[in-house]
Amino acid sequence: MLKRQLEERKRGPGYGRLPRQVTICGGGNGAHVCAGFLAWKGIKVNVLTRRPREWAPSIEIITQSSSWEAKGTFAGTLHVVSDEASRVVPGSEYVIIAAPANAHPALLTKVAPHLDFGAKIGALFAQGGFDWAVKHAFGTEKIKRIGVMFGLQNIPWICKAVKYGHSARILGPKKGLWVATYPVEARDATARDLESMFDIPCHTLPNFLNLTLTPSNQIIHPARYYAIFRDWDGKRSYSRRELEAREGLTLYKGMDEYSAECLATLDNELQQIKFALLQRFPQLDLSYVMPIGERIVNQYGDDVTNRSSLRQIFRSNRGYSSCLTPLKEQSPGRYQPLVESRLFWEDIPYGLVILKNLVELLGNFPTPAIDFMIRWHQTFMEKDYLLSDNQLNPRLLHETGAPCKYGIHRVEEIVETCLPRELLGYRHPRARM
Repeated sequence: MLKRQLEERKRGPGYGRLPRQVTICGGGNGAHVCAGFLAWKGIKVNVLTRRPREWAPSIEIITQSSSWEAKGTFAGTLHVVSDEASRVVPGSEYVIIAAPANAHPALLTKVAPHLDFGAKIGALFAQGGFDWAVKHAFGTEKIKRIGVMFGLQNIPWICKAVKYGHSARILGPKKGLWVATYPVEARDATARDLESMFDIPCHTLPNFLNLTLTPSNQIIHPARYYAIFRDWDGKRSYSRRELEAREGLTLYKGMDEYSAECLATLDNELQQIKFALLQRFPQLDLSYVMPIGERIVNQYGDDVTNRSSLRQIFRSNRGYSSCLTPLKEQSPGRYQPLVESRLFWEDIPYGLVILKNLVELLGNFPTPAIDFMIRWHQTFMEKDYLLSDNQLNPRLLHETGAPCKYGIHRVEEIVETCLPRELLGYRHPRARM
C-alpha cells in the first residue's frame, strides 16, 4: 500500500513524466515552495541561489488555512544548493526560473553555458517577455541546447516564505495552470509533465504572447498601489488607522471601487494592444488574453465566491485573502509605500514599459492610463522610463524588459516564437537545426 501511494504521489494527477532532476533558480517565495514540493514528490531538486548557506537541507511547506489544508504539511529534502550554476544545472531535465522578471536576464545568462542539450528551461511565472529574454541570453548557437522553452501564466500558488531557506506557506493554490512553449508544438507534452509535477491541472496556451499580455501583476499592482497612495508626495507617512480607513492594509481583499476603476482602465488599454496585434497578424491566437475579471475567475474557480463586479471578484477571492500590502515602516506606527518592492521594480520596467514599447512598435496609439501609471511610479523610483513626449527613453531600455532591449525593433519579430513552424518557415531557429 505505501509503495503504491508513493508512486501515485510521484506520478501526480496528470500522468505525465516526472523528471529525475530539476534545478530551481531563485530564492523568493515561489522558489521555496517549488523546491520543497518537488523534492517531497521524490524528484532530485537542486537550487541556484545567491544565499546558499542560509538554506536548510529540507524545506517545510505549510498549507494551513489554504484550500490545500487537508493535504497537511510537506517536507522535501534538497540535493544541492549553490550559487554556482555549474554545480546545480548539469543533469537537470527541467530548469525552472522562480524569480521576479527583472532577475530573469541575469539568471538565464548564468544558466546558459551549463544547460544539457535537450533540457527544458522555463519560468514559474513568465511575465515580461520571457521568450525574448531566453533567446537573448542564449544567443544564436546556445539556443540549440534548449529542448523546450516554457512559461507558466501564473505561479502555481500564492505563497510566502516563513523562514528563509527553511519553510514557506501556501496561501492560495491555483485551480489550474496554463503553459506556453517554444516550439509551440511541444505544449501538450510539457503540460502533462507540469501537471504531474505540481498536482494542479495544466492547460495549454497558444503562445508566449498570451503570457506577456495576460492581464495580471503588470496592471493589478500599479492600479491598486496608486489608488491606495495617490496622495503620497514621497515624504509623508500614514498611520495604521489611515490605511485601514482606505482599506489599504490588504493588497487584494481591500480592493475598493476606485482601485477597480483604475484597473479596468489599464485593462482596456491592454486589450487594445491585443486587438492591434490581431489586426496585423490574423493567424495569431491571443484568445487567452481575456479581460481581467474573467481571467481571475478562470484561474481561481470556486475560490471566487462573488462575481458581480471586478471589485467583488478581488474581495471574495479566497486565494487573495491573506496578501498584505507591501509597506515600509518609516517610524513606529507610521508607514510609507515600499518603493524597493517588486510592485515598482518588476511591474513597471518589466510590465507597463513592455506594454508601452509594444504600442510604439504597433503605431503609437494613445494609452493615457499606462502613461500615467508609469509616470507616477517612476517619480518615486527616480527614473525617467517615459519622457515628456510620451515616448520611452531609449537610454533606459536596457534596464527594462522592453522588446527593443533585446534587439527586437519590428513587430514581426515579436511573433517569431508564437506561431507554428509552417507559418514561420526558415525564420524558426529550431527549424534550421
